[in-house]
Amino acid sequence: MITLLRSLLLVLLLCLPVLSQAAPEQPVQRLERPSARTTRPSAVKRPKLQPVTIILPASALHQTLSSILPLPVEEIDAGGRRFQGSITLDSVSSLSIDQGQLVLIGQLSGRNLSVNANVGSQNIHIRLGSLTLPVTCEVNLRFDRRRQLLLFTPVFKRSVNSRNEAEEGVMALLNNLSKEYQVPLRKLKPFAGAIGGKQVFLRMEMLDIRAEKGAVTLLLRPIAGTRP
Repeated sequence: MITLLRSLLLVLLLCLPVLSQAAPEQPVQRLERPSARTTRPSAVKRPKLQPVTIILPASALHQTLSSILPLPVEEIDAGGRRFQGSITLDSVSSLSIDQGQLVLIGQLSGRNLSVNANVGSQNIHIRLGSLTLPVTCEVNLRFDRRRQLLLFTPVFKRSVNSRNEAEEGVMALLNNLSKEYQVPLRKLKPFAGAIGGKQVFLRMEMLDIRAEKGAVTLLLRPIAGTRP
């Protein structure tokens, strides 16, 4: 399920180039030509560019995420038990956004599942077989501007109550993933281009990230320069 969480971040980044074209244009500040008395160009301060607002609707994120499914779920130790077999996220039927939270409803499938468990002083190998499991994942999202970190915590819930042993094992694995993850935004590579034969780099400083009213809203300030 780590793959799903990484893919959600990738979906946000993939939507930026497309949806940013639809964002309203911000007024461009004109730079005044320095007076004749100015002798040091380095002393001229460049004004900061106006922030840009980019809105990523839940429908766009849902469509982009669905286009890269199915996704394998990585093997992980859950509470001292080692699962074996293949688990795949097959589909996401619903994606909603509100009050700092993304809610995904989807379906997992597993094949040739088994688990090694410690009972007393003995290791027991239990075959779980195959399963199809509807799940709900609530992702709590927040942004730390000072540290430039995107913080998110997934919480997994079973969509249908069941006492199936294989499903219990997979839910134990998913519950082990319910912790806060940090995504450093300073490491994002800048956009690169050429103007008049000169290499120019455009970096986006993240000012705010909000998940509310059916969309993820990004507030960014463009920073241009000749160095990455």
